[in-house]
Amino acid sequence: MTHVAVPLVLRMGFGKAKVSNRLVILACIAAILPDVDVIAFKLGIPYASAFGHRGFSHSLLSVVIVGLFASICYKPLKSDPKWAFFIVSLSMASHGILDSLTNGGLGIAFLWPESNHRYFLPWRPIEVSPIGIKNFFTARGLQVILSEIVWVWFSCLMIGIITLTLRKTLNRRVIDNV
Repeated sequence: MTHVAVPLVLRMGFGKAKVSNRLVILACIAAILPDVDVIAFKLGIPYASAFGHRGFSHSLLSVVIVGLFASICYKPLKSDPKWAFFIVSLSMASHGILDSLTNGGLGIAFLWPESNHRYFLPWRPIEVSPIGIKNFFTARGLQVILSEIVWVWFSCLMIGIITLTLRKTLNRRVIDNV
């Protein structure tokens, strides 16, 4: 569930006028969506397959497709097409980026279908999550949660506070100059 931190901070930073309630909900879904690929384990699809965990669903192509869907659905999202695309795409792309900061797994197939090569970022401070809800209720699960609080939630909160402060400061200056 840590992946929702990014769309929540985008809402905090850009505000309700740019990121409506409906848009932030879709962005939260998009931020979690890549992990639908865990179904591959149940279907016998190997982890390293293009259709395995952290494969095509984590790719930039998938990000663009979901972003385009959001831009087409901008009216019910109470947004405009560019903002819908931007917020949803950034939220979904953040999933792969955060996963590439973890210390386990096979990496992320960012460039699928061009390549199934898996990538990690050079710095990998986040503990890799166990797969399955029951695995979070273990000592290892607690380590992961604490790691995510430190590296994701705290970082996002700081970014959110900074962008919120900047937005409010800039809005005040615009109003004062009118």
